[in-house]
Amino acid sequence: MKLNRRQFLAAGLASPLLAQRAAPGPLFDRGFAQVSRIAEGVYVTIADPAKGEQCLSNGGVIHGRDAVLIVEGHFQPAGAALEIEVARSVSKAPVRAAVDTHYHLDHTFGNSAYAAQGIPIMAHEKVASLMKERYADLKGADKAPLLRPMEQKLARAGSAEERQHRQSDLNAWQWMFAAIDAATLAYPTEPLAPAALPKRVELGGVTAVIEALPGHTPADLIVRVPERDVVFTGDLLFYRSFPVTFDSDMIAWRKTLDRFAGYPARTRFVPGHGPVCGMETVRDHGALADDLRAHAEKMLRAGADVEEAERGYVVPQRFHDYELFSWNLCVGGAMRSLFAGLAAKPAPR
Repeated sequence: MKLNRRQFLAAGLASPLLAQRAAPGPLFDRGFAQVSRIAEGVYVTIADPAKGEQCLSNGGVIHGRDAVLIVEGHFQPAGAALEIEVARSVSKAPVRAAVDTHYHLDHTFGNSAYAAQGIPIMAHEKVASLMKERYADLKGADKAPLLRPMEQKLARAGSAEERQHRQSDLNAWQWMFAAIDAATLAYPTEPLAPAALPKRVELGGVTAVIEALPGHTPADLIVRVPERDVVFTGDLLFYRSFPVTFDSDMIAWRKTLDRFAGYPARTRFVPGHGPVCGMETVRDHGALADDLRAHAEKMLRAGADVEEAERGYVVPQRFHDYELFSWNLCVGGAMRSLFAGLAAKPAPR
């Protein structure tokens, strides 16, 4: 198992540009990201964190005759600025808005570039409050008390494998806290209430459909381009990596993956990280989610607690080469969510 601690939520990027190599040359190649046209009026930005943290997440631009829609705020303003540059290079139409698929820092910390240009920022109605609670309230605060429990767990680790797991957790939070302190936050200006979704954004000859689907966070959106069979999934789809699950609803997320599997077979998915992919990635992610659930159910039947379930999980050979950013934020988060969700299910009669 390769534990990648370098970037938060940047899993599954050992070969991030494989899906683009057979296509014509990219519109832009900035090292930290490549921008390519994958359909008429649809451009994808595929991040390469090994070459820079400006994006960290994937994104893109959708344009028609009358307007342009940008997807994702990225990790730094330079990542969002690249999307603005793409939008203005492929169309003279005005930018209708940028869409944050969820609140996590690698998808929102670049929002200030949109704010500086007066570009509206759309997001789920909970995103602003989550950004304030999880990020703004921590800026400048003493992080030592928050890190201490992880340092203590690392010191108590009883095996080399457990030490590796606990070190990955500590590294992840240290990285995240440093990013929070450095960020200039810009919040969504057009909150989208789930009751008002799906929202159709008519761009002129092409439509972007914004939908709320559950799973990865309490406030996830996807952007579909039905005329082009393209879906920007945010982090509701992970490519060859363990999903980040620390504030997930694993049972609801599995249903979202089933929904993706019901899309036309030709659908191309732009995941939050990694190359453009298809139904095989949906099936792989679903199989990994099923394995995590099976382990949680087994541990519940054995009377184990959540921490025992986290420690006892063994990565199957099928997923042994998957990226895994932090053991607790991936495996531990999944166990917490599944224990809570399965315990809440009524017992069979």
